[in-house]
Amino acid sequence: MDEGEMRAGAARVAIDLGDVLPFDGFDELRHEVFARALIIEGTGRRACVLSLEVTSIAPALLADLREVVEDAANCSGAYSWVVPTHTFSMPHVRTPGHLADDATRNRNERYRAALVAAARTAVERAVAGIRSATLATVEGECPVNVNRDIETPAGWWLGSNPGGFADHTMPVLAIRDAGGEYVAVLATADVQSSVLDGSRDSEGRHMASGDLFGFAAMSLERELGGVALLLPGAAGDQGPAERAMNVLFDAAGVKQTVDAHEDGYRMLHQQGQALGDALVEAARMAREDDATGIDARTVDVLLPAQTRADFHSLAPHRTYEFHAAGEQRTRVYLLRLGNVELVGVQPEVSSAFGATVRAARSGSVFFATLVNGGQKYLPAPDAYEKITYEAMNSGFAAGSHERLVEIIIAALNAA
Repeated sequence: MDEGEMRAGAARVAIDLGDVLPFDGFDELRHEVFARALIIEGTGRRACVLSLEVTSIAPALLADLREVVEDAANCSGAYSWVVPTHTFSMPHVRTPGHLADDATRNRNERYRAALVAAARTAVERAVAGIRSATLATVEGECPVNVNRDIETPAGWWLGSNPGGFADHTMPVLAIRDAGGEYVAVLATADVQSSVLDGSRDSEGRHMASGDLFGFAAMSLERELGGVALLLPGAAGDQGPAERAMNVLFDAAGVKQTVDAHEDGYRMLHQQGQALGDALVEAARMAREDDATGIDARTVDVLLPAQTRADFHSLAPHRTYEFHAAGEQRTRVYLLRLGNVELVGVQPEVSSAFGATVRAARSGSVFFATLVNGGQKYLPAPDAYEKITYEAMNSGFAAGSHERLVEIIIAALNAA
C-alpha cells in the first residue's frame, strides 16, 4: 500500500430474525434489516464504522461488537465506531435476568447472536473488499426532520413543531474506487428513525423495520450501488415530519394517542424516498479531495449531572424540580479521514448542538450520536426552562450543553 493512498471496503449483511420474532413486543419483520460495515485505510492506519439497524446497543452487546471489529478488522479504541441507526422499529437485546422465562431468554440470545453474526460477516466482507479509493464530500440537505418539542396546555411534550429549531444540514461522504464505482456513502442527519415508532397495523401487529434510515439507505444502494451508512446526527429534539403515532392534547391537557396504522407505511415510504433521493443527489455532487491519512483520538469529559426521572412517570409539567447529582463522565470520539472530521458522542444532543460545532469549523464536519454507547439525552439549554421530555429524561444537568460544545470545538482546533 502506497503511504499516500486511501483504501476502503464496505459490506452489507442481512440480520437473520427468522427464529427470533415474535420477541420484545414485535410480531413480524416488515422490512429487511442490516448490519453495514465500512473500513478505511490511510498512511498505515485503519478505521472501521459498523452500523446496525437497531434502536440502541447495550454495554454487553457493545463489548461483543467491538470485539468483533477488533478481531475481524484489527481496529480498536478510537478507530472503532459501533453505531445504531436508532430505528425505533426493532427489538432490544435484553438483560437475560430481566426476562420472564426460558423461551424468552432463548429468543433474546438468538437475537444477540444474530446481530453479532451479521456484524462479523459484514466486517469480514468489508475487509476482503478493500481497494484503492477516493473521498469526496458535500453538504447535503435532510428534507424530513422537524423539531419535536411542542407546547401543550399541560406543558411541553413530544409532537411536531415546524417553528422550532431544526438544522437540515446533512454532510455526505462519497467513497469511490479507481473505476468510479461507489464503495460506500456515509452521512449524518438530524432526525430520529421513528416513523413507525409504536404503531400497529389494523390487525394489531407490531412490525419490525429499519424505518426511515433503513428505507433511505436501501434506496441509495439500489440507485448508486455500494453501501450506505446513515448515522444518527444531533437528533435529540428532532423527529420525522410525519409519524404514524401522534399524541394530541385537548384544551384541558388530556392526552390522546392516535395510530395511523397502515397509513404509516405511506409516511415511511414517502419520507424514506425523499431522504434517499437527497442522499443520492448529494453523493453525485460530492467533490473529491486528495488529502490522505487517518487519525483518531478520544476526549473524556466530566459534566454536571442530575437525577433522571423515572421513565414511566414522564409527562408534561408546568413546574418541575431538577436534582443535582454530582458529575457524569462522557467520551467524545474524533476521527479524521483525509480532511473529513467525524465527531462522535454518546448522548443524544439537540440539533442546535451539532449546528454550533459545525459552524465553528471551516472544513467538513460530520456529527454523530450514540457512538460506542448511549447516554440518553443531553438537551439544549432552554429545554430545562421549558421542562421538555428530553430535559426530564436526562442524566446531564443544565450547563452540560455549553461545556461539551466548548470542549469539542477546542479539541478540533487543537488537532
